[in-house]
Amino acid sequence: DHAQRSIPPPRIPAHRDPRSAAPPPRSRDAALWHVVVPVGSFSATEALVLVNLLVAAVLVAWLGSEYSTRIHAWVTEGWYDVRDNHAVWRWVPTLFIHADSGHLFRNLISLVAGAAALEFMTGRLRTVAVYLLAGLSGAWLSYAGHGGPPLSIGASGAIYGLAGAGFAFVIRRRALFSYRQRWKALRVYVPLYVLMFAPSLFHADYFAHVGGLLGGLVLGGWLPPHPRLRALAEAADADRDL
Repeated sequence: DHAQRSIPPPRIPAHRDPRSAAPPPRSRDAALWHVVVPVGSFSATEALVLVNLLVAAVLVAWLGSEYSTRIHAWVTEGWYDVRDNHAVWRWVPTLFIHADSGHLFRNLISLVAGAAALEFMTGRLRTVAVYLLAGLSGAWLSYAGHGGPPLSIGASGAIYGLAGAGFAFVIRRRALFSYRQRWKALRVYVPLYVLMFAPSLFHADYFAHVGGLLGGLVLGGWLPPHPRLRALAEAADADRDL
């Protein structure tokens, strides 16, 4: 009996031990909320929203009741400055200037959705880069397409760029997503994108919208994924194998 009690229990291989099957702990950085609203710093989504709000506040405080008149005069003068003096720098501030409070509010709602999704998949700096580059693409096409003043104003071209980049990224990097995630993207997220953005694509300054969308589609196919996306894909693969 003593010999039987002294025999150690059989060792279970690590890959068969149910205690080793616990999924790896998820990082706080892997949650969408903690990416978009991080503790102790600003996300790209927060920064872009704040810049648009600050520009609007400063211009309203400075111009007062003449806001609409002065803004229209500035973008009209800017169009001729670009044509005659190649002052393409004037396109940059137009990405953060809006015609009125309704224009600003509508754009900020769409900006949060587009920037948050892209920031989670690709990272902070790449999201800001897409906003600027796609926005400039829209500003250029608006300038070239209309053939006359004024310059385009508003973040809508950049927002369409964020949406286009997110769409192209999901298609290009679909191998990083599980079957369920790909199904949801094609059956849920893509239709939602279409319902959100398609109705306004050819309204207002449609040249800026189309230019931003095309710029975003090109950039989205090139953007590398953020490491957290690869980590989540590997964790999902590990859970499936178990």
